[in-house]
Amino acid sequence: MKKIAIVGLSVLLSACVSSQYTTDVSSESYREDYKVAQVEQPVTETVTETVVEEVVTIPSQTKPAVTIIPPSDKQQNSQMARYGYTIQVVAVGSQTKVDHFARNLPATQQPIWENYKVVNGTKWYTVLYGDYATQADAKKAISQLPSEFQALKPFVKSIDSIKNSPYPTLNKLN
Repeated sequence: MKKIAIVGLSVLLSACVSSQYTTDVSSESYREDYKVAQVEQPVTETVTETVVEEVVTIPSQTKPAVTIIPPSDKQQNSQMARYGYTIQVVAVGSQTKVDHFARNLPATQQPIWENYKVVNGTKWYTVLYGDYATQADAKKAISQLPSEFQALKPFVKSIDSIKNSPYPTLNKLN
C-alpha cells in the first residue's frame, strides 16, 4: 500500500511539471481619484463660568404685568427665514447626479437645496425639496411627488437638524 501511494504521488507530481500543463493568470486593477472638498472647521470657544452670589432685596412695590400680544399681520406674512421641514429626496455621490435630480423635480414655488457632507470618509450630496411648516404638510407633499421620486423613498427632515449638523452646507438650487 505504501508503494502504491509513493508511486501515485510521484506520477501526480510529474504530471504537474510536464510541458503540456498550461495556466493563464491575469489580473486587472483600477484606481479612481476623487477631489477632496475643503471643509471649514467650526469655530470653538472656551467658556469659563463664573458664579457670583448676590443678595437681592425685593422692593415692596409691585411691577406691572407683562402683556403678551400676538404677532401682527405684517409679521405673520413676512418672508423671514423659518426652520420648518423639508423632504430629502435622494442622497447621491456626485454633483452631476444632484443636477439631474434637481432638474427633474416639479417646477413649483418650492425651493430645492443641495446639502454636501462627508460621512465616514465618503462624500454625499443630498437633494432637499420644499419648505413646510409641519411634518404633516411635508408628508402630504411626498405623496404628491411624481412616482419616480416616490420610488426613491423620500422622507421628512427637519431644517433645524440640518442647520445644527457639524458641517451644514445648504445651497439653494432654484
